[in-house]
Amino acid sequence: METTKKEQGSLQILLRGYLRLLKEKPITTKSLTSGAIAGIGDIIAQRLVDPSSPYTVRSTAAFAVLGTFFTGPLSHYFYAWLQKTFPGKDVPTSIKKILCDRLVFAPPYLLIFFYLLGIIEGKGHAVSVEKIRETYWIALKMNWRIWTISQYININYVPLQFRVLFASVIAFVWTIYLAVMRRR
Repeated sequence: METTKKEQGSLQILLRGYLRLLKEKPITTKSLTSGAIAGIGDIIAQRLVDPSSPYTVRSTAAFAVLGTFFTGPLSHYFYAWLQKTFPGKDVPTSIKKILCDRLVFAPPYLLIFFYLLGIIEGKGHAVSVEKIRETYWIALKMNWRIWTISQYININYVPLQFRVLFASVIAFVWTIYLAVMRRR
């Protein structure tokens, strides 16, 4: 029983520290969280696709770099912009937010993400573009399936300062899906 209380105390200390960092350095905290979750997602995906193949550090680094320097900051600013552009929580406003996220933000985001991922992994322009041709439409349709409900919850019920964190948790599963899909 004592161990449980000790563990709870440790988790509370970690949570308080995270909340403090979120308040003091929101973009850095959200970016590092996004990068860590993306990197861990890729590690898991590599083990799921082919547990016998050697671990690829460059792939994990690419996901972590994109999470840290692309997804985290971009999401921070996008959610702030969305909140400012469409203030309120009524049904028409919620629909506008979701449509903007799903139809305006998601398609170019996913396209740029795939391209940058290929470049950071060292695959070059031509291979990155070909991989986009092979996987983009399938991934975008899956993105709309997975993320629409998640983003509805995120945009309408999660406080603004926690939206990138919430999205990063959902992105954990999404990253595994993307990494598995790209390896097939």
